[in-house]
Amino acid sequence: MKTYSLDLRHAASKRKLNALPDNRLPPLRRRVADDAAAVAWARGELIEFGRVNAGEHYQYVEAALSELLPFGEIVEAKDYRRLGRWVFNADGLIWREAGAEAMVGT
Repeated sequence: MKTYSLDLRHAASKRKLNALPDNRLPPLRRRVADDAAAVAWARGELIEFGRVNAGEHYQYVEAALSELLPFGEIVEAKDYRRLGRWVFNADGLIWREAGAEAMVGT
């Protein structure tokens, strides 16, 4: 089992994501078997968050997913490995893999 962290943020648009104060929720943590299960968990959390919250500051919602590495394990000076992020906006629900240029819609 691996431990994953999910960071949810929201704003009126992607451009305003970093400018809006108090738009980051406390991170969620979950232990699941592998990356595929973690991506599915993150997708479900984002959908539920979007279902419950609406309004001007929820037009762009992002859920960044990272694997928390075991104690003492460091990769490229980090104790986590970024998988990617789910984005929910006017274009729908999109998975953006970390380091990849391609976007896959669902």
